[in-house]
Amino acid sequence: MNRGGRYVIKMKAFVALLAVLVATLVIAAACGDNGEEPSPSPTVADTPTSTPSPSPEFPFQFEGPIGIDLTTFGVFFDQGETIQLSISVAVREPMTFYYRTSQRYDLAVVDSEGQEVWRWSLERAFAQITAEESLDAGEMLSFDEKWNQLDNDGQQVPAGDYEIVAESSHCEADYENCGQLTASATIQIRPSEEAP
Repeated sequence: MNRGGRYVIKMKAFVALLAVLVATLVIAAACGDNGEEPSPSPTVADTPTSTPSPSPEFPFQFEGPIGIDLTTFGVFFDQGETIQLSISVAVREPMTFYYRTSQRYDLAVVDSEGQEVWRWSLERAFAQITAEESLDAGEMLSFDEKWNQLDNDGQQVPAGDYEIVAESSHCEADYENCGQLTASATIQIRPSEEAP
């Protein structure tokens, strides 16, 4: 190809790119772009609901100014596999959490029949002292734990579906109404290959 042909191809690419840029600017102007992000879905109703909404800073659900999230790093696990868990509690505005003891969270596992099979705090000792934790807007507390698939009696749980529930242990300023904020995730434990 001669040099003139390459120039024509480059000019055509430049013109096409320029046309895309102009079209984008025209669409932004037509939408009244004033520096704010457009609504992601024009079909979302503006009527108030009680459903918590994700915060712009955090990708999880909020109940008022506080949000909690539970991450299980997967949905399907082989029997006997250790399950890593991460609990996050975040605030949209400056806030102080009040605690009756040194416990900051709890975890429970419930089977498909609604029976609790494991609780993280069972038989654990916590310092019996009140404490406060102040967070600035957008700050988050994170806690990492694991469940080895054993029930409260130390036995391997059977294969099946389980709900893991995380709870923040914080209280209101009068040290009442503790542990009201929860998040949950459903997992499935698959039979191990060694099972008969």
